[in-house]
Formats: sequence, structure tokens, C-alpha cells
Amino acid sequence: MSEGPTYRCFAEPPHRLRLDARVATSRGLRLAISDADAPEGAPRDLFVTNAELKMGYDSVFKPCFVCVDAGRKEKAFAIPKSDLE
Repeated sequence: MSEGPTYRCFAEPPHRLRLDARVATSRGLRLAISDADAPEGAPRDLFVTNAELKMGYDSVFKPCFVCVDAGRKEKAFAIPKSDLE
């Protein structure tokens, strides 16, 4: 897979998530996000709605699946809207 932009989750221990692919749909964007620190895992699909994209913020916040899978408290990581255009 090609190297896409990476995002940091600041939970302990800090880890990185990578955007592998994005596909536009009629209702938003389907993103394939993988754990950049453990590339052997399969990418996860996240959905960003058109409403989230229209909000006046510079980033979209999504829950970190690495934290959830590890049984830690869920944290959010930021995806800059510029990476979604």
C-alpha cells in the first residue's frame, strides 16, 4: 500500500494512524484507515458524512480504533479537511 498521510492519537502510548484510501459516496467519504505502527493489520473503514465536511472546523474528529481494540478509553484523532479534499 502507498504511504498516505498519518495522524497521531495522543493516548498512552501514543500511536499513529494512516489514511490508505478515500472513496466519495453520495453521502460523504469512506476512508480506509490503518495502524501505521502495526501495518500487518487490515485497514478499517471510517465514514465522514457530508454534514461533517460542511462544518466550520478545520478538522474532522473520529474515534481511534487502536485504543478501543486495546481496551483503553476511546480517544479521538483529528483528520485535517485538507486531506479529505
